[in-house]
Amino acid sequence: MEEIKITSGTGFEGYEIMEYGPYKFTQIILSSNFVKEIGSSIADIATDRSSVYQAKLDAAMNDAIVAFKEMVGETAYNGVIGFNINVVDYSSNVSAVVASGTLVKVNKEYVSEFQKANFVRNELYVMNYYNKAVPRAVKVILASEGDGTKIAAWFNNYSREDIKAIKADIEFVNIYGDITTLTGVDFVFDSQINLSLLKSDYADCKLPDKYIKLISSSKVYIKKYVTSRGVYACGDDPIDINLSPVKFNALKNKRGLDAVANYKSDGLVWTCNCGHVNEGGAEECVICGRKQEDLKSTVTFDYEPMLAEMQTKEYVVELKDVLKKYLPSLDASIRIQLLEIMESGSQYERKRGNAKDTVIEKIENLFLGL
Repeated sequence: MEEIKITSGTGFEGYEIMEYGPYKFTQIILSSNFVKEIGSSIADIATDRSSVYQAKLDAAMNDAIVAFKEMVGETAYNGVIGFNINVVDYSSNVSAVVASGTLVKVNKEYVSEFQKANFVRNELYVMNYYNKAVPRAVKVILASEGDGTKIAAWFNNYSREDIKAIKADIEFVNIYGDITTLTGVDFVFDSQINLSLLKSDYADCKLPDKYIKLISSSKVYIKKYVTSRGVYACGDDPIDINLSPVKFNALKNKRGLDAVANYKSDGLVWTCNCGHVNEGGAEECVICGRKQEDLKSTVTFDYEPMLAEMQTKEYVVELKDVLKKYLPSLDASIRIQLLEIMESGSQYERKRGNAKDTVIEKIENLFLGL
């Protein structure tokens, strides 16, 4: 059987996604008392018994991964992106380890001599987007071999139209906060198998070679784009993304290259990962086609209020008290990892001094998947 490639991110280095398949999951049902025992008090978990629970949980998770790979092996797909595994409580006495992800077909990517060369390269996620079904710039790539800089861009193509070229202004911000804008850059696309993600050819640009590594962010302002049906202008103003780079990168890794916002709903409207605000009764996003039910199933614990409360405390022992309040809302696997972070922080604090900031940073990184 062909090896099944699995990643929690959006792709595989050296491979190109040729086709996106369905979102699938497998589950391993746990004993009725398993999660109840794991969810016991901090005092219990912090004892030697935690290693026993961890071993049981690891075994169940490994079984879920094996079952998921076997399921994928029976399909025409050979890869999984956005892979996730969690413990889910279905009722007071029924729980399961659930493995999930989006199936894809991948092929080894052709690498040109230019790409093989030892050159300076900077890949930047695009920090703005259009809230409409136009090509969405998701990544800008700058590269140089020392004899001039070249630029390329990737665009998410929601309409899957045969787009020939896109003219855009590109705004760069460097680490000093200085802004440089390239106007009227033409991104041209050869015939591509994957119409949902367009990767432009490299084009010459006027940026100095030494400037590439200094650039920290980019924005793309689309002026025109050409399809087989004609030339179209993009008259709307794009929306800026206000997430921190760390959170933005984590969102991309978990929800896809085009993701710019976390899912949320107030019953009247719901915000898709693509940033579009849909009517509450809409089953799927009118821009990207994501199904609201699928997004609901991927919503995890909102950790930010907990971190905000922790920031008001002074010592790790006080952070533990905050954590106690949120434990019932957390998956069993996350509980154990959080408790281990707390225990490690407490030991450090007793021997060497205040560890509050370090513990909070580790907790945030855990939820961001870093």
